[in-house]
Amino acid sequence: MNKSIPTFRDFWNKNYAVSCFPPTWYIFQRLGAILAFTGFRFGISPNGMTALGGVLGFITIWLFGTLPNDNISSIQLAIMFAIVYSFDCSDGQLARATGKTSDWGKWFDLTIDLLLIILFPLGIVFFLHGIFSVLQLSGLILILTFGRALALLTSAIKRTDGENHTPSNSILKKVFQSIVDTPTFYVILCLFRVQPDWLFYTSMAYGLLFVFVGIYFSKSFIK
Repeated sequence: MNKSIPTFRDFWNKNYAVSCFPPTWYIFQRLGAILAFTGFRFGISPNGMTALGGVLGFITIWLFGTLPNDNISSIQLAIMFAIVYSFDCSDGQLARATGKTSDWGKWFDLTIDLLLIILFPLGIVFFLHGIFSVLQLSGLILILTFGRALALLTSAIKRTDGENHTPSNSILKKVFQSIVDTPTFYVILCLFRVQPDWLFYTSMAYGLLFVFVGIYFSKSFIK
């Protein structure tokens, strides 16, 4: 247990954050720090933050599949996904700040992440139904779900073994890491939603990219 009471500065300085890809590290870990401090002040548990993020994620995915196809909806969804991901960054920070890390908390967080990984392709397909064939949409679900799940699970295994991602000094690798980072993925698909063709083919491309990342993570983090 931490003997000192964590302050907002401690959270803001990312003292409880883990190293990650550039967009998450520079933007979303800070947003997650604000949420984590807010949860700390209101007495919300780390698992409570995970659950809140999961509920908001479910609502956002449902809206992705049902909102009108226009720029305003796309921007709204991008903001909502950014908040969802910030919650995902907050629960671990809150757990480490309060000394409440646990195997149950890690598995609960992983379960919520996997649930959203499964649901998001379904939301995309619901939005695209009637535009592409059943075979094409089935392929999208399979590739995107498998790719993201593989990347998540191999990353989680590495972290469990004590191997955290270390920021790369290579500009090329940083660009690639930024492209495959989860918040970038969410924002791009939300913005491409106004063009169904772009949304479909970008989703497929991301699925393949995540397969590559998962295979790479099975050996070592990108350094």
